[in-house]
Amino acid sequence: MSEEKKKFSDLAILGINLAVFAAYTVLGVYNNADGWFIISLWHAAACVVMAIVQKRWVWVLAGILILVIGFATCANNFHLDTK
Repeated sequence: MSEEKKKFSDLAILGINLAVFAAYTVLGVYNNADGWFIISLWHAAACVVMAIVQKRWVWVLAGILILVIGFATCANNFHLDTK
């Protein structure tokens, strides 16, 4: 009887990464903190490293989604004070 390593499905990997991203993004935006976008850059870099280690493209997709959604959220919350 051989035990195989349980692999997460592609949707589970995307879902977990996006849930973690959503958690620290909500906390960062709610607290008016600017550092959450830097955390998302590190998160995306970790996803790329995981893609290389596990040889699964879904990790690269997760990193790209984090960057795109993070940039859109950052651009949406950007306010220019003109007073």
